[in-house]
Amino acid sequence: MTEQRKNNFIIQGSILAIAGIVSRIIGMLFRIPMLAIIGEDGMGVYSTAYSIYNILLMVSSYSLPQAVSKLISTKNAQNKFRNVRQIFWLSLLFGAVLGFVASVVMTGAAEFFATKIMKMPEAVYAIRALAPTVFIMGVLGVMRGFFQGHGTMVPTAVSQILEQVLHVAISLLAGYALFQKGVAQDAGNGNYFASAYGAQGATYGVFAGAAAALLFLIFVYMLFRKTLVARCRKNKDEKLDAPSETLKAILLTAFPVLLSAALSNLGTLLDQTVYAQYVGADYRAIWGVYSSKYTVLINVPIAIATAMSSSTMPTISGLIARGEHKEARERANAAFHFILLIAVPASVGLGVLGKPCFDLLFRSTDNTLAGRMMMCGSAAVLTYCFSTLSVGVLQGNNNFWVPIWNTLKALILHLPLLAFSLWILEWDIIGVVVNHVLLSLIICVLNLMALREKLKYRMDFKRSIPRVLLCSVFMGAVSYFLYRFLHQHMGNTLSLLLTIPAAIVVYFISILLTGAVTRAELEDMPQGRKIIRAAEKLHLLHK
Repeated sequence: MTEQRKNNFIIQGSILAIAGIVSRIIGMLFRIPMLAIIGEDGMGVYSTAYSIYNILLMVSSYSLPQAVSKLISTKNAQNKFRNVRQIFWLSLLFGAVLGFVASVVMTGAAEFFATKIMKMPEAVYAIRALAPTVFIMGVLGVMRGFFQGHGTMVPTAVSQILEQVLHVAISLLAGYALFQKGVAQDAGNGNYFASAYGAQGATYGVFAGAAAALLFLIFVYMLFRKTLVARCRKNKDEKLDAPSETLKAILLTAFPVLLSAALSNLGTLLDQTVYAQYVGADYRAIWGVYSSKYTVLINVPIAIATAMSSSTMPTISGLIARGEHKEARERANAAFHFILLIAVPASVGLGVLGKPCFDLLFRSTDNTLAGRMMMCGSAAVLTYCFSTLSVGVLQGNNNFWVPIWNTLKALILHLPLLAFSLWILEWDIIGVVVNHVLLSLIICVLNLMALREKLKYRMDFKRSIPRVLLCSVFMGAVSYFLYRFLHQHMGNTLSLLLTIPAAIVVYFISILLTGAVTRAELEDMPQGRKIIRAAEKLHLLHK
């Protein structure tokens, strides 16, 4: 494998990771004014509707980018460009049909989902408002998979940011307008319509953002179309697979990928359903804290693993198609080590500085409970990063059903553990947080065991994990004491803004001095050579 191909693998994943982080930061910042507009009750209703939307999105289209990118990367590796075009068009048909069906189901069953399943009738308006977006996402997922299968994450990255920006702008405007309408309709008799209409307005931006992202990718595809047509003309003697065989390949690839993604996100829906039965009363506000504060902040660093998984699957798939199994293991190891270097310090940092971060982001509300959630559940960053990436590696190695069975096993263990935490230990919402971590940990362990068996992959636990963990704990200790010292002399915002860069510098120096990251690993990372030169000048990395 050439040096350029090695670097491209990490760089493309990093591009998508940066876009994912930017998108999630925008989404997180969006929650601040939205929370001020519709309140914690309204955010609880919005998050409930979004949970239903997410499940149907998972089933219909959310993982289509991974499935399509895998099929296209395999054919590209074999220089079968006419088959690439056929896969694309049949995938578009598949995504559109699946998205339409899911949209119809979401519209028709909105009241059932809201009242019977989630015990939150106010969410029915928001669920119906989200239904058309499922159809748009079915087509959008195929478009993103097409470009990812060609080894470029840039169109997907740009479309994600565009989608999020428009989402925020439209949601805030519509949320405010409909919330005021609901307040007038309630006329002092509770806040049923205020929270229901406010949440409904917040969903309008989701549709607008998805539609804008789709139009952008269609534009990019029209620019790329000439290249694809030229490749197909050169391959005029290429044997074209029967459309029925191509459709079968799409179904056999997409179905387990979609099912795996749906099951991995089913845990959140099950958690809310079980917690609703445990509380037996109005829980909108507390679920709003969990879903709109804790979960949102946790998901920012997890975006890195999601992006790396999207980059890893087509890369490993192409290598396997060419019979380069050793290189596939090397790419898997590079991806896991890259995630390890980011996820461990992120988990420690959020555990230490979670409450100050919430106080910075959500100044108008009491963040004591959110801080407790983060202290107990920040390890979810590490466990979800590893479980997400392990799924991508397994699927890239054509082991589609392994992550599905592992997730099912984890869910079977998860439910009694959650019930025990709620009804016996009486941990309340903290029980949900702790079991959120345990669920992903079980999935992670099972997937890593499967990787050892299927791909003969073994992580370098002796060198990597102890050193990264030591550096992260040291960084966490420095962060804790530095923040406490600064907070005695200045406000939370300035103390936090000074502590976070200092923590990053401390961690970076630590991993260089301890050898947690090697020169060869740095060379594979974005701007790696510049980092090496700077580290050598500071005598942090020996020549």
